[in-house]
Amino acid sequence: MKESFIFEVDMMVQVEDVEKFLGSEVRDPYGRVVGVFVSFYSEVDGNVTGIELVRGDGAPIYVAGDRLEVTPDTLIVIPEWRIEAVRVEKQLDRARKRARAIEDLYSSKEINVQTYEEMKKNIEVTINKLKEKAKNVKNFLRKRLNTIEDEILHIDKAINYLKLGYTSGEVVESRFKTAIDSLRSSKNRYVEEKKDIEKHIELLEKLENDVGLAQKIETVVEQAQQAQSQENVAEAQKPIDVRVIT
Repeated sequence: MKESFIFEVDMMVQVEDVEKFLGSEVRDPYGRVVGVFVSFYSEVDGNVTGIELVRGDGAPIYVAGDRLEVTPDTLIVIPEWRIEAVRVEKQLDRARKRARAIEDLYSSKEINVQTYEEMKKNIEVTINKLKEKAKNVKNFLRKRLNTIEDEILHIDKAINYLKLGYTSGEVVESRFKTAIDSLRSSKNRYVEEKKDIEKHIELLEKLENDVGLAQKIETVVEQAQQAQSQENVAEAQKPIDVRVIT
């Protein structure tokens, strides 16, 4: 049974996809407003290479085209950490499949020793590079995770002091409800992102382990081949039993 992982699909966004959202607010996948969409950059084939947003404080923000996702109702900016994670996840998955395919081809004698050694050497170099990439991406994700956890603590503190003000009679009920709903909504969005990051860290670690297993399979195959070779040599060196018939 073939294993499979679900990854997000890379799609180039076209000018006609984004033009209708000019002047509109652009959000991230968790519903937070990133800025107002004010301009875009594109190639002659219509592919959008990037867009410009203006934040609430008036500062401009450039967002690369590969971080954009279009829905029927809005334009979404994908976090940079997710783009990096998905890119490495796909590469690890492909390397895992190739490493196992090489062993399958060799064990079924569909490729010779020379081809096998060349393919194996190439995939081992690739896997080692990908493991380093995965390590860097996981560090990037954990850094964002730490930031989110700090933000959640900050929001919890604000909620507690707001409750204090309401309970002591300093804040009227209508404004209390409006404020606490806003704080809870903000917290929920951070919690969603936190779960998303944890999911990607777990997936990266699983793919790394699977790639490592593929390398172990290579070692087992090599050991079996060496054992068989030694057995053949021992058999060839065994003295011939000569019987003298009188």
